[in-house]
Amino acid sequence: MENINQITEISNRNLEKALQIIEELQIEEIWKASGSVCYLVGSVKTRLLVEHLDIDFHVYSNDFSITKSFKAISKICENPKITDVVYKNLMKAEDMCLEWHLSYEETPFRIWTIDIIHIMNESPYAGMIERVTGKINAVMTDKWRNAILKIKWESSRKNEKVIGIEVYQAVIDDGVETYDDFKTWEMNRKSTGISLWEPK
Repeated sequence: MENINQITEISNRNLEKALQIIEELQIEEIWKASGSVCYLVGSVKTRLLVEHLDIDFHVYSNDFSITKSFKAISKICENPKITDVVYKNLMKAEDMCLEWHLSYEETPFRIWTIDIIHIMNESPYAGMIERVTGKINAVMTDKWRNAILKIKWESSRKNEKVIGIEVYQAVIDDGVETYDDFKTWEMNRKSTGISLWEPK
């Protein structure tokens, strides 16, 4: 098994590539030009990305519309490395958003998922993930970061999916340090759907 220095090196390389992709696609600039605000969230923002090649954004618009969303996404998709797009209209769901899931082909063997969630200002979840991301960054320690990276790394070695926010909660709140302990923590936890957890 790779040691934490090797895992951190892999994480840093993927984080660097993620930032290059964001700059290449001009995601934030395209949304800004549409009169929207675009926030980087998730494991790239918290620097807790390991091997799951995923970039997450939340977008807000005062004049929210499906047309505005399609125009911005179509502009991003002018880049030929975007090979696939999935769209979900959840405006009438609890989330009150439009979901976009873009595939970016770095190489045939390295396909990134770019999740862009265009959220209505009236959504009960508006601003929540941005706030949680900021709190995670504020409290993060080297010990916690190493534990999180190791748990994520081992899950990928076992081809098992873990939910990042649950890993963060287990490590930060309950002192979980290993993948096996996380699986035990996960089994004993009652699922609550969308996580409302925030670091204290």
